[in-house]
Amino acid sequence: MKKRILLLVPNDYKLYSLIERNLLEIGFEVTVILHDSIKFRYKNIFQRVLNTFKKLTDGNNQYKRKLTYEYTAEKLLNRIDAFDLFDYCLVLRADFFHKKVLLAAKNKAKYMVSYHYDGLRRNPEIFKLIPIFDKFYVFDEDDIISNNELQTHLLHNFYFDFAQETNSINYDAYFLGFYHQSREHFLLNLFDILTKIYKKVKFQIVFKSDQLENVDLYMERGVECLTEVIPFEDYLKFIEQTKVIVDFLIGDHNGLSFRIFEGLKYEKKVITTNTNVVKYDFYHPNNFYVLDYSSMNEADIITFLKTPYVAVELEIRKKYSFSSWISQILDVD
Repeated sequence: MKKRILLLVPNDYKLYSLIERNLLEIGFEVTVILHDSIKFRYKNIFQRVLNTFKKLTDGNNQYKRKLTYEYTAEKLLNRIDAFDLFDYCLVLRADFFHKKVLLAAKNKAKYMVSYHYDGLRRNPEIFKLIPIFDKFYVFDEDDIISNNELQTHLLHNFYFDFAQETNSINYDAYFLGFYHQSREHFLLNLFDILTKIYKKVKFQIVFKSDQLENVDLYMERGVECLTEVIPFEDYLKFIEQTKVIVDFLIGDHNGLSFRIFEGLKYEKKVITTNTNVVKYDFYHPNNFYVLDYSSMNEADIITFLKTPYVAVELEIRKKYSFSSWISQILDVD
């Protein structure tokens, strides 16, 4: 009989659809709950009038956000209560869900775990939710906690290992990321170096609405500027179609990003700013180049790109697949 798993996930980049696909291929029966799957409706005319009043008098948008948060929690709670018992419940980014929803899910699962693929300190509210879970996993070793009140456990990210078609190489180097003013100079310098070496360099930068004044500088250099994040599945197609993956660490955490493990899966060279990659058993200097923010040596980058990729043993690579990851996080053989 198939094991049943309840998956509570944010709708970020539609990452959940690939997780669901991989779980189904492994043999799970999957039920997905998205954090934003409920369309908000006012319960009565008084809520609508009060919200309008608050917006007009003091520009306060928090009232509707609170209403939406509570309304969503109530509807998700009702949905979860209608389910039969699950073997497992896996929650990604528990801070996207109301505590009441998490407690309802816990009552519907024999074993409940969470995986937090962001720095814990980016949203301190998460610390209140950790005790709900049988185990709470983090991807950044700086977020490991072990005391009388809280326990967290380290688990790296992964690459998806479901069956997929092979795409041909269309790009020499690829990067996708959000705009951050702090890394602008460094990122553009690397883009300039790569465009000297290669003809087909694709950098995609996502700008929020209040950052659009910075777009011109990037477009002048030939960087593709986006206002919406592309789905994770489309991003993976770009990854598969490139020779070199570029990975910039976000300052709030030090865990390895998905890009590192995608480089491992597809046997691509990776240029990264994350120094922690050298600690892993799959690391080889021919395959991973660690950029130093204080300097950027163009000659060293060229040398790295010209050296042949060194194949990593299959058994080591398998350790970082989704199938291996889900076995670890659910504590199953």
